[in-house]
Amino acid sequence: MIENTISRNKFLKLLAKISAIFYIGTKTIGCAAHGNIPRLKGISEDNYLSFHGIQKVFLEGNPIEDFDLGIALDNYVYGHPYPIETEDIILFLAGIPSSTLVALALDFSFTPLSKLDKDEMEKRLLSWKTSSLSMKRGLFSILRQFSFTLLSSDKKFQAFMGYNS
Repeated sequence: MIENTISRNKFLKLLAKISAIFYIGTKTIGCAAHGNIPRLKGISEDNYLSFHGIQKVFLEGNPIEDFDLGIALDNYVYGHPYPIETEDIILFLAGIPSSTLVALALDFSFTPLSKLDKDEMEKRLLSWKTSSLSMKRGLFSILRQFSFTLLSSDKKFQAFMGYNS
């Protein structure tokens, strides 16, 4: 008898791929209900809201008061004079906080990160940081590092740190 088993990590990777396909094929309805969304160069309102939301957790205490992580994402992806090679990967990463399928697969919740308030989002992200699943720890690290990368590429932050161009 042939036994068809799949490891938990393989199952979660498969589910993440399925969620990527689902996410790319659909758009969130009613994003504008979350407040004023600035004019974007190319990312979706959902991607903007996702990164604008995780800014509250990862960049708390940021010295640049008017910094907006959602705008920084949009400028990073679509602010270059030529298309960046990793655009698809970055847009997939931007969709993770707003994906219901990712929330269901990783946290057994129907509420994605972007729909949580700051305290609940911080609690969930910290659970990812210390999780036994390498996928959760990896996503936490990638989201956190990318947030800091976007902040450090901001001209006002560079000036604040003493790097004058």
